[in-house]
Amino acid sequence: VGLLLAGGAIGTLATKKPDIDFRRHRSSIHVIGDVYLDMIAKVGQLPQWDGDTAIELPIETHAGGSALNTAVQLTSLLRSRTTRTHIRSCVLHSLVGEDVYGKLVAERIKDAGVVLSGPKIGGQGVCICLSGQRDRAFISYKGTVARFCERDIDRHSLMSASTAHVHFAAYYDCVGLQPAVPQLMERAKRRGASISLVPQSDPDGEWRSGLLELLPHVDVLLCNQAEAAAMARLPLQAGLRPTLEQVDEAIRFLLAKGASLIVVTLGKDGAIAATANERWSQPTMQRHIVDTTGAGDAFAAGFLYGWCTEKNVRLGLIYGCACGAAAVGQMGGSTPLLSDAVNKCMLTQTPTASSSQSGNEAGATQRVVALGRRASRWAHGLLQPAHANDLH
Repeated sequence: VGLLLAGGAIGTLATKKPDIDFRRHRSSIHVIGDVYLDMIAKVGQLPQWDGDTAIELPIETHAGGSALNTAVQLTSLLRSRTTRTHIRSCVLHSLVGEDVYGKLVAERIKDAGVVLSGPKIGGQGVCICLSGQRDRAFISYKGTVARFCERDIDRHSLMSASTAHVHFAAYYDCVGLQPAVPQLMERAKRRGASISLVPQSDPDGEWRSGLLELLPHVDVLLCNQAEAAAMARLPLQAGLRPTLEQVDEAIRFLLAKGASLIVVTLGKDGAIAATANERWSQPTMQRHIVDTTGAGDAFAAGFLYGWCTEKNVRLGLIYGCACGAAAVGQMGGSTPLLSDAVNKCMLTQTPTASSSQSGNEAGATQRVVALGRRASRWAHGLLQPAHANDLH
């Protein structure tokens, strides 16, 4: 563990000078975004029309949504870890329904120890998740998620002196909030908070709605490889994940659009990160998959937990990959991760690769298996196109 956590911080990313310096008092991370009631069914194959697909395991009900999952896992990490950090709490800004589903979600949020800031109005957003071994599909009633807008946010809480970081989850899912996001980001940055964003998939497939214009205001852009390629408007073959070469092209595009730090998850192949001057890679532990729902949200929570204290990309990737690996071993994206499971996944990690490492460190990092080694070579700028196509 000492080896994994060794290495200095990368340094705080450049931001506008805050109006007031509240850094000594900053103790909370605020998560803004979607809250759903998730109904999860484990399936071997998708059902056909006029058919009835039998499954072996009971259908489970969980509080869910990218924002809620991230807030729950962040809170779990803050409660269970002994790492010294000034972050003490996580506040979730969202809209919860006043119906029976909304009451169930609110109860689950309270049980997880997350502070919920937002009113209870209308019908709760519900997501039916068909979860398979390699992928998943969703059927969603937007409800409260579609209605969620600026008036539902407690600005006094969000812009308080204790706010260290603001995380915007599921940007494309929260259509009612989108017009207010630029101003919310700008005000939070002026108050000295750092900003992160998870776009999630655009159901319209357009990947517009002002997302690229937000990138200069964002300290960390978190996405998976398909989302990165889609934001860069890269053509993709149906059914195939983007190659590492395509991910590299997407990262270059997003950096050119003003992103400061881009973190891209690669599923079972770990994660990579890049700024204009540095690159990192981190493999992940291979685990038996129970449910992939919320694995990306768990990664985001782990990354933010590791990164927010010292702006240390290395530590963020280690925690992110450990939490993502732990998440696929349990049902439900909002089930708090067991500390032992996170520890087990973290203990099997290898050191993160950085373009600033010494020759010996780089050599040690590149002794990871197959695809992990190629991601490491990418981090060092050594990957050639012929090899990049192997990662899909």
